[in-house]
Amino acid sequence: MPTKALLLFVLPLCAAGCITTTVVNIGQKSSLEKQLMGETEPLSEDELLVASVRDVGSPEAAAGDAMTQKAMAARRRQLFNRDDVDELKKDGCLGEALKGLLAARPCDKVKDADTARLRDRVIGEENADRSAVIDWAVSVDPVLTRADRPQVEELYHRLLLERAKPGEQHQVADGSWTQR
Repeated sequence: MPTKALLLFVLPLCAAGCITTTVVNIGQKSSLEKQLMGETEPLSEDELLVASVRDVGSPEAAAGDAMTQKAMAARRRQLFNRDDVDELKKDGCLGEALKGLLAARPCDKVKDADTARLRDRVIGEENADRSAVIDWAVSVDPVLTRADRPQVEELYHRLLLERAKPGEQHQVADGSWTQR
């Protein structure tokens, strides 16, 4: 009997010694781990499409890439200027003009030179940024051509009006101004 007890004690120990596990330590997190932990954002559909482009060396691809970079920079600046644009719209100093442009409106706050300079800077930057975004939208859509730009501008204007807050000014088709 002691042999059976010894055997029952030794066999599991031998079996445990025969099975080994190897632990692999990776010094850096994989992309999937980073995404799961929220350290990186998942790729957007546009980024996936850009990553799949094979003919990067062509002049057309370089021009499209430059336009995309310009549109992305424009969008970043729009987000940066959003608070100033919203504040000036709320004060009645800015309004949404036709063709998706931002326009100066008469208001008491622009009597201050700093506010007048801010308004002028914001109008110039915002209109340049909107133009860059519209140019990009027309260039990446396979159906649209440069001749369709006025329609895209009109659509952009309508989208801006849908997002407008009560009291903000906008231009209507006959050129007059009204408040939302």
